[in-house]
Amino acid sequence: MQITTQMKNIKLIAMALFMTISHTNLLAQMDNLSNMSAEWMRTGARNAANDAADIVVYNPAAITKLSNGVHINFSNQSLFRHPSHSYDLGMGQGVQKFEQGSSDPFLPNLYAAYKLNNWALYSGIFMSGGGATMDYPHGSITTDLIGLSALAAAQGAYTEVKTPMLKASSMYLTTTFGGSFAVNKWFSVSTAMRYVSAKNTVKSSMTLSTSPIDLPDMPLALNTEDNANGFGGVVSMNMTSVEHLDLSIRYETNVNLDFKTTQNQDDLGLTTNGATNSRDLPAVFAFGVGYELSPKVKTNVDFNYYFQQKADWGKSSMLTKEVPLSTMAGDAAIYAMCFQYQATNKLVASVGGGYTKMNFNDKAGYYTNMGTFEIVQCDNVNLNMGCAYKVTDKVKINAGYMHTFYPSDQKVKALMAQPLDVDVIVNNYINAIAIGIDLAF
Repeated sequence: MQITTQMKNIKLIAMALFMTISHTNLLAQMDNLSNMSAEWMRTGARNAANDAADIVVYNPAAITKLSNGVHINFSNQSLFRHPSHSYDLGMGQGVQKFEQGSSDPFLPNLYAAYKLNNWALYSGIFMSGGGATMDYPHGSITTDLIGLSALAAAQGAYTEVKTPMLKASSMYLTTTFGGSFAVNKWFSVSTAMRYVSAKNTVKSSMTLSTSPIDLPDMPLALNTEDNANGFGGVVSMNMTSVEHLDLSIRYETNVNLDFKTTQNQDDLGLTTNGATNSRDLPAVFAFGVGYELSPKVKTNVDFNYYFQQKADWGKSSMLTKEVPLSTMAGDAAIYAMCFQYQATNKLVASVGGGYTKMNFNDKAGYYTNMGTFEIVQCDNVNLNMGCAYKVTDKVKINAGYMHTFYPSDQKVKALMAQPLDVDVIVNNYINAIAIGIDLAF
């Protein structure tokens, strides 16, 4: 009787899960990164900066404030993310807990600019979204639910799922090219084009085992690659309204990204070769204030607003109606501030931080986007610190560290597990380091 009831629950979960899968992405991407240079890593606020070539992405209109000549900025970040989630399906397994299994050692970026008097040209290669790998070597809630679906499809031929794993990556490689012009010494403008080449990969596997009719174990695997590309524009302005005060405004347009699936292997029947799904890079409005408090102390204040609800992220089935994922996600915003202290003629120390606000309209509904529990997307606070050292007049080294705090033991309803009533407890924190070099010729 217990086995019959359990198989009935498995079949109900399988039906709900497949209804959800048919309307959602298999991977929850991280959109619109703000950590795109070692200078940002050591400060956390760069929208009104005008002291290095990484402003190609933060304040391109202010490139005309750099010295005449060529400027090159290169850095790499290493991310040590610790997302985890735990839950009890109420089917006799007890509480299951899964966590990220590896780090992301390489997240590079390169920026270059040429400035001559009141005009400048610039370019850059960087990650505007994604940039990390989701790695669950012992499985996750996603593999648990998919495994239950596989058992239901086996119709009693197998009763156990062994050795589940899930690994997925998301990379939004972005190239920008643009120009800046100083109208006068107080006001400059910039415009640029961006090309985004995005690639998402998913690898998952498990083994159906313990057959009551003595069938051999059945290994199952999923291996897909989704690719998309798109263009967007960037306009910005930089104003020096009064002495020691800089204001900046930047607007990045939405980038339409329609991902096409290449199905390398799918024993689970979750994907369709050649199918397309949308996950646009949302538009961004960014505002910055920079003020020199004294000859040795400067402060920057940032505000970024992400128009996620205007982006096409596809739809998620909530078993009764289809709702756009971006509507459930709502828009998002970042508030940040930093201080820099000129300790010596060569050394600058900095400290800063920011608050990311995720304005969910339906958090549980958004978490039906498979992969969200594994990434953990929610409000968070980041603290940044580091230093810049001028080796020569033409060479500057930057080093930064960031720690990101997430609320502890957040409870999110797992709608994908209906008709079971399952709460998932999610946790996360991030440590990150970056080192970079800024050159001027």
